[in-house]
Amino acid sequence: LGLPPAARPQEAQKMADELKRDQVLGTSNSLLMKEGYVLREGFKNIFTWAMWNSISAYLKDFGYQQSLLVQYQAVSQDDGTPGTNQPQPVNVFGTPLPMATVVGPAAALKASGAFVAPWLGCRCSWPCTQLCWFYLLGSQFLQWVAVVVAVLTIVFQVLLLESMIVANFLAEVPHTTTWYEWWTLDEPWLPRLIWLLGKVIVFWFMIGNAVNFDDSQSFLASPEIRLLLRSLANRFEGQTYAYCTVVLWTIISEFATVIVVSYFALVSAIIINVESTGNALGDATIIFLIFDFIPELDGWAMGLIAFAACLPQDFVDQSSTYLQGPRCQVVYRTYRYVLFWWTGIWTTLLILLFRYQMTPLYLWVVPASFLYFLVLWQTWPYCLDGWPVCFPHGGPCIFWAALGTTLLWTGFFILRYGCFLFPCVCAPEVPGWFFFPPSNMLLSPLEGEWDTKYFYLFVERLFGLGGRAFLDGLWGEVDCGWEPLESDYERFYHGDLQTPQQFQKGWETRVAQLEGQVQVLTNVLASLGLGADGLADGGSDGGAAGRMEASLRDAGGRRLLLGGGASLLNRTLI
Repeated sequence: LGLPPAARPQEAQKMADELKRDQVLGTSNSLLMKEGYVLREGFKNIFTWAMWNSISAYLKDFGYQQSLLVQYQAVSQDDGTPGTNQPQPVNVFGTPLPMATVVGPAAALKASGAFVAPWLGCRCSWPCTQLCWFYLLGSQFLQWVAVVVAVLTIVFQVLLLESMIVANFLAEVPHTTTWYEWWTLDEPWLPRLIWLLGKVIVFWFMIGNAVNFDDSQSFLASPEIRLLLRSLANRFEGQTYAYCTVVLWTIISEFATVIVVSYFALVSAIIINVESTGNALGDATIIFLIFDFIPELDGWAMGLIAFAACLPQDFVDQSSTYLQGPRCQVVYRTYRYVLFWWTGIWTTLLILLFRYQMTPLYLWVVPASFLYFLVLWQTWPYCLDGWPVCFPHGGPCIFWAALGTTLLWTGFFILRYGCFLFPCVCAPEVPGWFFFPPSNMLLSPLEGEWDTKYFYLFVERLFGLGGRAFLDGLWGEVDCGWEPLESDYERFYHGDLQTPQQFQKGWETRVAQLEGQVQVLTNVLASLGLGADGLADGGSDGGAAGRMEASLRDAGGRRLLLGGGASLLNRTLI
């Protein structure tokens, strides 16, 4: 089930040959095709190819057998014909010499009368290089190089997705363009409408693009990876000497089919929002390029292995052909519905929510997706196929290795982003208003190397290493900072993040806030019997106005009070 024909018994090879003949002839009358068997050709995916080559002994036996034949192919055969790798003489100067005598395998050059040098054959190194190449196959060196490339591909994909969460999501909180601001923009209405519709529907078009094209180089290859792993684990190799390799590939497959796929809902919404510029055509091009890049890494890595290992094209084609049983098609269709409806719905919801309020609590979509795909991958194959998916010895191994991998990564994800998943735990470093921003005109409190700093901080708070309990902030023993400070607004107004319109609006808002505070203080002082005359007099300590100016300066109103701010204060008081 789902194995390359070269690794199957003779019966499976006959089945593959029959299906190949029917496909070439365009007929569908064979019993195999009626029973639902399919021959998948050209499925060039680094995970399926490296998995089969590292678990199956086919390439190992092939390399060992060929290495024994190379030395005999480098000399003349018993019938006098030259060996396949026998060095051939070459014409050095190309000058005709009528009296020259040419003997040996180059007898065909006698008529030309050319001067030849038998010891300079262009294939003199073939016996050595081919022997080394077959030794590499026989020792499984090349197969494990492919495994290393598969692991590096997974690591690169995960790091890329993680970096997008850090740089394009958490670093942007709470900055966003709300729906109200979008509706009241003084810009042409039609481009804004197309921009909005494009954000909502572009991911659904990406789903259509994934369904229409080859699924060997995308996240749609997950069923093939899981089915091939199950088939190999149920074979002799997976039950004996390759048992530990099956465990390794279970971990790799869990990352490829559960961990990486679970990031797509959040990352898709991040890409569609952050990379948008308002130009519908430009945004669509960027989004499609990014969505094509991550999934196609699997196919590109397979091409890299074929190039680096000097694999002939016919060998790559043959080893990338899989014979699939009738149950595989049901699994494929089910997986597409499970993947696309979950990812599409969450992506659409996040796109809409990003324009309502930006909060790091949206990160919970990722661990929820981990558990969602974990449960489904462990349940729906049994619901579809029954007991064959629970074969003895290898079946429990796959289940527990997959379960442990996903649960451990889910725990690591929560540890890494705990400060952004649980409000108040990391306060005051991560204030409470960061989770429910009252305004998008606030400067993010995240500074420096915060992605690692807050990881260590959450671990300290979780285990009480810093002398503070995990839930101290929730019980009120620590100020969570639910309301931003005035300086948080001011830093945004004077930073480099706001547009000119926000800059002007920010100053107007800031002045209105200070005038309101001054009015409140004026009323308080008046109730204490201190009138405007007392406020206007300087006194030994600079007067009440000077004291009030200093207090407001400490509260964060430095830029406004330095300069014309003091005159505004005095005018308001008097």
